Amino acid sequence: MTDRPSPYDCFTVADQLIDYADQVLLPEQTARVASHLSQCPACQEQVAQLRELSVQMEAIEPAKPSPALRNQFLLMLEKEKAVVAAAPVPAPEVREARIRTMWPGEVSRWAMRIAAGVALLVMGMVLGQQWQPENAPTVTSAPIAGSTKHAMQLANALSGDASQSLSASDRIQLVDNAVEQVDATGDPAVQVLINTLNFDPNSNVRLAAANALYRLRTDPRVGEAFIQSLTIQTDPNVQILLIELLVNMRERRAAPQLEQLANKPDALPIVRQQAEYGLGTLI
Repeated sequence: MTDRPSPYDCFTVADQLIDYADQVLLPEQTARVASHLSQCPACQEQVAQLRELSVQMEAIEPAKPSPALRNQFLLMLEKEKAVVAAAPVPAPEVREARIRTMWPGEVSRWAMRIAAGVALLVMGMVLGQQWQPENAPTVTSAPIAGSTKHAMQLANALSGDASQSLSASDRIQLVDNAVEQVDATGDPAVQVLINTLNFDPNSNVRLAAANALYRLRTDPRVGEAFIQSLTIQTDPNVQILLIELLVNMRERRAAPQLEQLANKPDALPIVRQQAEYGLGTLI
């Protein structure tokens, strides 16, 4: 028996369902979507509805405008052209060039939080090394330095000026690649992914960050991060995914947050139902 796909799995094929229904995808894309559909009744239903809608639209005969309507349109067009031709052309406005700083006012709040989180991590590691007991054994710093460098590169790419040139798809790719480069439990890159989950402005990037962190769930920070993130997320897709991941991890510490979300009046019914299911499963 195969596991039911998560909302993140559905998200990865959502933008291809229309082309799949119209049979215009590339062979490798078609195989990927077909593999997902074989395990996902919800997406199967969407494809069926898309195909039915396509048939209905093809059956509609295009309406032909009457000659009177065409004449009215041409008359209105001529009037608009006459108004535009008679309007005076404004002189171009010359403005004095000014040098404008983009720091700190132009830096978004989420980017500042990610950068601050990485800065705290690096500072904590430096202080930890400086305050080691005199008799403590010497530990090589090469892996830590490599992990810190990777975390800094990841944070720079996901926040600040660099991220402004990256699309949401690019940031999702960075998040997915980051999992393969995490050295071990305690890697600073995990905190960067947690900050991305909490503060990236794009919900799809936050979904990718949650999925990446789930793959790193042996790190003790991940479970606590999911619990705390559930209290600040507002996108229903992210909320539902976090609930499923917490249930899969058997995180009983999430019970108070799930109960609060289940009773939240402004939450979507499907989110409240998922929270009730998760609460019943964990208790």
